[in-house]
Amino acid sequence: MSTASPNAPLQAHLRNLYFTRTVVQLLWAAIVLMNAVRHPELAAGLLVFYPLWDVACTVYDLRASTRTVTGPPAAQYVNTVLGVLAAIGISLTVFRSPQQAVAVFGAWAFAAGLAQLAVGIARRKQLGGQWAMILSGIQSTAAGVLFIVGALHGTKHIKDLGGYAVLGGVYFLIAGFLMHRKLSQIAKGGGGGAVEG
Repeated sequence: MSTASPNAPLQAHLRNLYFTRTVVQLLWAAIVLMNAVRHPELAAGLLVFYPLWDVACTVYDLRASTRTVTGPPAAQYVNTVLGVLAAIGISLTVFRSPQQAVAVFGAWAFAAGLAQLAVGIARRKQLGGQWAMILSGIQSTAAGVLFIVGALHGTKHIKDLGGYAVLGGVYFLIAGFLMHRKLSQIAKGGGGGAVEG
């Protein structure tokens, strides 16, 4: 007999969101890596799109998480605002100075990484399967610093952000499988408690 879990709807929601983000990020990375040099206008548009996509995903996440007992961490609200500001900042600089746009992206990646780290830690006990999101947050924070420093010294370009998106996609893929495993355990009667990670 299976045991219902009050967290199962949110876990299923996150699993689907993580898998969707994996596909979009890998596609984004592939297009940027192939076109950043030959089609800078396309790369510029994709650079503006990236934080807006993150905002859309965060809003979608918030709509589900606000129905849980604990509610969403404040970090997600902050991340939403910063994502919009980053998109504006990138759009204002990317055609005038791509290096400045990369620096703005780096600042956003740093802040978004901190937010993702905070959310992952907050959800770890309630939902389990968050170690990939915690590592992703740490990686994004570190990458943000490297992008800022590299852009200021002229060593980082838009095409270099493709690798950042690939790593993020891999982390989301792992997180999606962790959520899927947890849901399978619940369906088999494994209980509603969180798994480690």
